[in-house]
Amino acid sequence: MAFCRVVFPLLVLSIVSCSASFVPVYIWGDLAKYSGPLDSVSQLSSSEFRQILKHEVSADTDTVVFVEDTLSVEDFSLKNSDGESIFSYLHSTVADAIYLSSVSNTLKAIDQIADPSETDHIKLTENGLSEEISPNSDGKGRFVVIRLVDAREGESRAEMLERHDQFIQETVTKMQKENAKVVAVYTAEYPSYTIPKTYSRTRRAAEANPMTYGVSGLRLYAASIELKDGNTTTPLSVLSATSSEFNGTTQNTTLTFDTTSLVLNFNKKGGYWFFDSVTLNVGAVSEELHPNDEVFAILDFSYRCQQHISFSTVNETRAYTLSFNDLKIQPFFTETNTTQQFGDSFNCVGFFSAPIWAGLLVVFILLLITFYGIMMMLDIRTMDRFDDPKGKTITINSE
Repeated sequence: MAFCRVVFPLLVLSIVSCSASFVPVYIWGDLAKYSGPLDSVSQLSSSEFRQILKHEVSADTDTVVFVEDTLSVEDFSLKNSDGESIFSYLHSTVADAIYLSSVSNTLKAIDQIADPSETDHIKLTENGLSEEISPNSDGKGRFVVIRLVDAREGESRAEMLERHDQFIQETVTKMQKENAKVVAVYTAEYPSYTIPKTYSRTRRAAEANPMTYGVSGLRLYAASIELKDGNTTTPLSVLSATSSEFNGTTQNTTLTFDTTSLVLNFNKKGGYWFFDSVTLNVGAVSEELHPNDEVFAILDFSYRCQQHISFSTVNETRAYTLSFNDLKIQPFFTETNTTQQFGDSFNCVGFFSAPIWAGLLVVFILLLITFYGIMMMLDIRTMDRFDDPKGKTITINSE
C-alpha cells in the first residue's frame, strides 16, 4: 500500500491539468493494505478508483463519503485569518491517508460499489442534517453519503470549507465510537476551478444598429438619427427614397423616411466644404434647421469631429431638433455610385496641435540659450590692463 507520507502543503504541489470531470479524492480511516500501484499525481479513471476503493473497504466497514458541490486541489492551500490551514482535521490524518489529486466520476464509482439497500443519502443544509445518521446495529458494512450543501450568505469559501472540516471531524469521531472500523472519503461532484460545460440563454439589451447611407454624391454614417419635436423624440431609421441635386458649388441631398424628409444642404468654398443646414419636411410643415456647431471639412475629406451633431430651428414658435449620433459624412458635389467610400477623416485637429507648439517653444528657448552662450564666448577679451607698452617684450624661443 502506498500512503501519502508527505506534509500537507505538498498536496498542493501535486496539481495536474484536470478536465471538467476530474476532482481530488482524500481517503483515510481504517484502511486495508492496498498493494497495487498507486499514483497520487496522475489522472485516474472511474474504474481505477473503484478498484482502489473496493480494496480499502471491507464487508464490516462503515464508509462515510463527504461530497462537496465543488472541490479542487487549490482549495487545500487555503488559509484562515490566523494563517493556518482550514483543513486542520484532515491535516492531522495525512500520515495514514490516500490522496488522489485527479479522479474521474468519483460518485459513479462509489455507487457501483455501494449496496443500495445498505446506503444512506443525507444532506447537510443550513438547517442541519436532513436526517440523523442511524447507528449500525447489525455489524454489516454500509455506505453513508453526505452532500455538503449548506453554503451561507456572506460566507467566504475558506470559511465554508473550514466549517466542513470541523463537521467531518465530529461525524467521523461519532461513527468511530459506534463502529470499530470506519473509512472516510472526501471528494466532490465538480472541480471548483473548472466549470462544467453548460448551456444557458441570457436576455441582453438590443445592440444599436448603425446605418451607412450610400447616396449619389454623398456618403453618410450614423449610429442613429433622431428628430425631436418638443418632448417627442422619433427615430429615423427606415430610408425609403433618396435623391441629390448639384449646382457647381452646392449640393442638396434628400433623404426620405416614411412621412419625414430631410434635405441636407452643402456648400464648398476656399478648399473646404460646409454642412450649412437641413430642410425638414414633416407633412405640410417645412422648417430650416441650422447646426449648433459649425460642420465642415477639407475637400475630399470626411467629417469626423464630434460624436453628436444637432440641427435646430432658430427663433421659431415650434422647436425641432435633428440629432445625428456618431456622425461621419462626406459630400462629393458630383454624381457617384452608392458604393463610393469615405475619404480620409478630418478630426478638427489643426496641423499645429498643442504638443507640437510646446515642442517648438522648447526648441526655440534652447536655441536662444545656445545663441546667447556663443555671443558671450565671442565677447571674451584678454586682460592687458597691467602690460607696460615701453617695457621689453618677453620673447620665448622654441627650438
